[in-house]
Amino acid sequence: MESIEQELMSMLRKLPVPITITCSNGLYHWQCAQVGGSARRLVAAVEAALQHLQKHPGMLLRAQEFRDS
Repeated sequence: MESIEQELMSMLRKLPVPITITCSNGLYHWQCAQVGGSARRLVAAVEAALQHLQKHPGMLLRAQEFRDS
């Protein structure tokens, strides 16, 4: 069985605007729509990526339009 971490990272990659999170050197690195960052904890990395999407709602609308066409 996959760890919860792996399941969460897999789910985030399947979002309309994918969020990729990797772990290296004790940091979680997130990437979303050509913007990225890092955090010491997975939850903080997910939060930062989601906050980025929340600040740029047009990305979600464009992704939905692309999926609908």
